[in-house]
Amino acid sequence: MLKTAVLVTGASRGFGRCLALDFVRLLSDRDLDLHLWARTELDLKDTERMAHAEWSAASASNTLRCFLQAVDLSDPAVYTARVDQVLSTLATETYAQVFLVHNAGSLGQLGLVQESTLSPMAMQPYWELNVTSVMWLNKRFLDVFGATRDQLLDSAAVQTDTEQTQLVVVNITSLCGIEPFKTHMMYCTGKAAREMHHRVIATEQAALDKVRVLQYSPGPMDTEMQQTIRESPVVDSGLRHQFVEMKTRGTLIPPAKSSERGVRLAISGEFDSGAHVDYYDLDSSNEVKIMAGRTQDVARLMTRCSEIVPFKPVRTSWVRLQKDYNSPTSR
Repeated sequence: MLKTAVLVTGASRGFGRCLALDFVRLLSDRDLDLHLWARTELDLKDTERMAHAEWSAASASNTLRCFLQAVDLSDPAVYTARVDQVLSTLATETYAQVFLVHNAGSLGQLGLVQESTLSPMAMQPYWELNVTSVMWLNKRFLDVFGATRDQLLDSAAVQTDTEQTQLVVVNITSLCGIEPFKTHMMYCTGKAAREMHHRVIATEQAALDKVRVLQYSPGPMDTEMQQTIRESPVVDSGLRHQFVEMKTRGTLIPPAKSSERGVRLAISGEFDSGAHVDYYDLDSSNEVKIMAGRTQDVARLMTRCSEIVPFKPVRTSWVRLQKDYNSPTSR
């Protein structure tokens, strides 16, 4: 019987909870092992309860199992042990697919670069949470589910083994990962590092179909993080004003709506591995479009962000990324 495992970090609330519930809704046709990670186990229990309610509502005849893990991804001594534990659990089962969803993240300190008050030591937990832990989870999951060096170098191994487990890595990213936003130095840097890390994985694993990478940017959502940006006195005034306007007009994206689009795309597999796909690149049926649906709100947002450091429009960036992925050196 078809069986799938999903691990979602930052699954205790907000967008991460939406992602977990959408995987439950959309994978109710098979047995599902759902691994939920966050710092607070109490909130994870709420997500677990909602997941079982969704499973029941779908009248699923298959089995849903939830595994909760309270883990601090800014502490390497904690998360390295947790990764080993979850991989030991996964190794006892046979899966058709394993989804590793990197949702956990934080804004970091806002403000101009020269205004940062953090010492190198004080910055370290931010990079652990937003970059290093992501890299380590990927490395360890690739140890188990990725193609080996010998397999990748063996041209005869290009034919996919239909019995193998496919690993789908989903990086929840942002426009900030490919374009600079004033007063978002730490956030942009962290997202950019994650983008490139996942592009490298997609490039290295491209010869075989064992590993696929989706970089999904959920768009400007109506979340607590968004509220923090709108209310911060150190955020660029033009950027803050734009977000306030979007909130007032009700044009911020509901997290549940963006989550469903992203999860449907991840499950469908209809994306170029390693590519950055934005919420606005997708129509309601999840057909990928090249920036065809971008709203005026986001266009004005990009214009205001370019006042200090000019950059190419996002459309150009998207085309450049697509060109890179279609080049012989990227496959």
